Amino acid sequence: MSDVLEKLKVEILKGEKTDAKLFNRLMLKKVSRTFALTIRALGEPFREPVLVGYLLCRIADTFEDSEKLSAEEKTAALENFRLFFLSEGKDEQYLKNIREICTAFTSDDDEEFIALYPDTVFERYRAFPANAKKAMINTVCEMVEGMKKTVVRQNEATEIGTKSLEELEEYCYFVAGTVGNMLTDLFYGFSPWINEKLYEQMSEHKTAFAEALQLTNIIKDAMGDLKRGVSFIPRDLAQQYGVNLEKLYLPENRKQAQEVMNVLIIKAVKSLNRALLYSILIPKQEPRMRIFCVMPILFAIKTLAVAVENTDDLLNADGAVKVNREDVKKTINFVALNCVWDYQLVVAYEKDLKRIEKALGIQIEIPFKKAGFLPIVHLAE
Repeated sequence: MSDVLEKLKVEILKGEKTDAKLFNRLMLKKVSRTFALTIRALGEPFREPVLVGYLLCRIADTFEDSEKLSAEEKTAALENFRLFFLSEGKDEQYLKNIREICTAFTSDDDEEFIALYPDTVFERYRAFPANAKKAMINTVCEMVEGMKKTVVRQNEATEIGTKSLEELEEYCYFVAGTVGNMLTDLFYGFSPWINEKLYEQMSEHKTAFAEALQLTNIIKDAMGDLKRGVSFIPRDLAQQYGVNLEKLYLPENRKQAQEVMNVLIIKAVKSLNRALLYSILIPKQEPRMRIFCVMPILFAIKTLAVAVENTDDLLNADGAVKVNREDVKKTINFVALNCVWDYQLVVAYEKDLKRIEKALGIQIEIPFKKAGFLPIVHLAE
């Protein structure tokens, strides 16, 4: 398939007509293996809108995360992308501006390639109904504005990290919570089983779904990122435990590092609890949608359980917090077989939640309750 992707890239570079659907699908595997795995669970008509929506967000993220661009170039690229997006990819001047700004980007890098040549993404975007396009417009524009704000803030900061938990929450919302908004709107727009009342219920937890996954990623890579001089850990949280954030990863500050990470882990777990609630609100008539949402949640809670049980890996800048392959396979099979059984999903989730509670010596409230031993879950009052 790699040869096929390279052939399609050549066609795009030559300005020739290419298979946009195939290119987007193959490119997704290159820019996000994790998302490519879960999106396979989605059937039509959901799969392609979600895929295209994700690629649009990924393009914005490429500009914001690039180490090749200055802060001014990042904000300029993001703004031109927003305007290009609002033109539905038709106003070539904005794309020309992006290419002039991002002269350091290369076609060998897959993320940079699709940022410079987003034609296939917009070709498929323009084919979607108005409600799907509106969901993407709202998300991408809000995300871009938030990313511009983050870029300016980071450029002006004299220290690494976010200033506070509130600033971390804001960052997670802009880069991930907005995606939760988009997914919920797409699900509502395409599913005949999600009515307005259910949409409103899901909307109460839609940002938690994506924010929880973002925070989990921040946690598992925290010490390694710190060693590289990158961090989203709140500075005031580190100071609260008597240590400078820049030195949090050092062996002599292990106790303080554990305290800081525990705060973030508990915060992530509470968001994951709401994310699971979001998932079991999805009608059983949409099993593929449930698989798409539940699978990353179970992986995330397992990742946090591994983190609290293996603090050497969590607090070591050279360590790696990972769920083992056997557990990954079991989880995939379990979700496929039990996606419509709320009780089974909650019990499986709680097994890993209890591992976290035991390791931390606490109890974390969950927003749902089981009715005795019946295979049913009731929302908590």
